[in-house]
Amino acid sequence: MMRIEGNKLVALLISAGMATSFLAACSINTDKLGEGISELGNAFTTESETEATKSETTEAPTELTTTTVTEETTEAIPTPSATPSPTPLPQRVDYSNYTDINLNDTFTVSSEAFSESSYVDNTEILLAKFEGNRFVVTKAANENVMNSINLIINGFYNEAAGAYNRVYSKAKAEYDLKGSIEAPYDVLVDFQYTTNGRALSVLMVYEVSGGEADKTTVIDFASFDMISGQYITFNSVCKDPKGLENALRSGLANSLKIQPKASETEIVGDTPETTAETAAAVNTPEADDFDAVYLAPGPATTDAARNSFATLYGVIDGKVYSAVIDMNAYANFLNRYGASLFIA
Repeated sequence: MMRIEGNKLVALLISAGMATSFLAACSINTDKLGEGISELGNAFTTESETEATKSETTEAPTELTTTTVTEETTEAIPTPSATPSPTPLPQRVDYSNYTDINLNDTFTVSSEAFSESSYVDNTEILLAKFEGNRFVVTKAANENVMNSINLIINGFYNEAAGAYNRVYSKAKAEYDLKGSIEAPYDVLVDFQYTTNGRALSVLMVYEVSGGEADKTTVIDFASFDMISGQYITFNSVCKDPKGLENALRSGLANSLKIQPKASETEIVGDTPETTAETAAAVNTPEADDFDAVYLAPGPATTDAARNSFATLYGVIDGKVYSAVIDMNAYANFLNRYGASLFIA
């Protein structure tokens, strides 16, 4: 057994005590170090979370700004709305009573009379009346020309219907203000046609009368070659349009001078008698008096040799004059197309 001397033993004990104290001191420092490391970790974590929060805060306004701009842009560009369709006019003619007239194998026309009246509600007080006839080409070998002339005819009718709607509104307003009207309005529309079996011509007239205004008359004219679709004018049928028009004006004026009229009578004894002499004594238009002249092929006859007839219209201040003429008298003015059209 090893023996330890007294001084060495004391020294050993002191060394052991110092070691224990050192270990104890190390244990305490280790805990502090752990706490320090923990605090340091928390510090890094807090900074990271703070940066993340800052990043989210920075991104949030960007998203808000983008949303706001999008909303403003959407409001600045309104969504286009569909244009409302106009309310169609009432169907005044149902086509059920049309009288078809088979002119030939090339085309067929139809016509029907109509009448419409407007009254103050629940009364017999007449405000306006619309009457006359409708006209339409119902069958044609050349559908393009059929559609063209129907568009013109229908457009003229719609113009007359528009005039009727205006005067009705005017009469209604007058009645609402005064409790009465000066006089009811009347709108009359009329279509007259002629044909020589190949061409079709339509004279269109509507008149507005009544109320406080003077009578208004609107006149239009259209003529078509129903086979070729040619729109017939002075320029299309002759070599000298102005010369033909002047000759026709003179021809119409001369025809009117020799036409006896039932209203131009001479009393012979107790019996009214109409004579060409008394008709010639009545004032008739001169060639320069006509505002316009229109040349319409036809009327057609059963005698092909007589199909050179044409109807000549002259207009003066809304009044229409007409006469049937023989186009052979004007053959020198016609070109080849005009001669094939007017002279059989």
